[in-house]
Amino acid sequence: MAFELSVNLEYGFTEAGDKIEDRIAAAAAAGFRKVELFLLKGRDLDAIKAALDANGVELISTVADYVTQLVDPATHEGFCEVFREAASAAKFLGCSNVVVTSGRGVPWLKRPVQLSIFADALRKILPIAEELDVTILLESANTRHDHPGVLCSTTHDSVVVADMLDSPRVKVLYDLYHSVVEGEDPDEALAAAMHHVVHVQIADAPGRGEPGSGKIDWPQALARFERLGYKGTIGLELQPTKPSVEAFGYIRGLCA
Repeated sequence: MAFELSVNLEYGFTEAGDKIEDRIAAAAAAGFRKVELFLLKGRDLDAIKAALDANGVELISTVADYVTQLVDPATHEGFCEVFREAASAAKFLGCSNVVVTSGRGVPWLKRPVQLSIFADALRKILPIAEELDVTILLESANTRHDHPGVLCSTTHDSVVVADMLDSPRVKVLYDLYHSVVEGEDPDEALAAAMHHVVHVQIADAPGRGEPGSGKIDWPQALARFERLGYKGTIGLELQPTKPSVEAFGYIRGLCA
């Protein structure tokens, strides 16, 4: 079960300080060659790019936005600009994957209608994704604990929307932690999503700590990824309960 790992530097290697470039150097020193970030807006992109280049590290995903409620058609035009800025920043840093989330749902529209409106928003940003040569990664996030009220709370929600778009530019990010916390059966959820899944993220549950800190069976989880044909990078989007190098040791051993 050999999988390459990436580490989300919003949570990982915080021991190195507040500057992302210092965390990049710390991750590289620990042997990581791939990293992930959330929002790039307002960050020193030149310094981050220099750190990536100097340390031989690749940024493989970033996030467009968290706050836009894309079930509201009035937000769609503004989101096109948000997405363009985020995707342009990602490309400057050599990253081609931009995560898009649905934002909060509303109680007065049926779920299929809301997912259809979200799909409409994605259709508007598709030409930008084509122009800038980036992939839109749809990510569902659990509504039970971390993101109350979010529209796309199940893996199935993201798959439904990706099916609507039917575009090579729109893929799915499967997050095992969110899937488990939302109460899904990971075998069923991931199997049904594999035709769209190009990236996987993990954390243990409960707690969102490193593998080994919660109750997920990690040898079984990795065997599932392998059995279902996943060959991509596994992202460590988790909050370490101990120093990063130590925290990541168990999963690195399993993936080696």
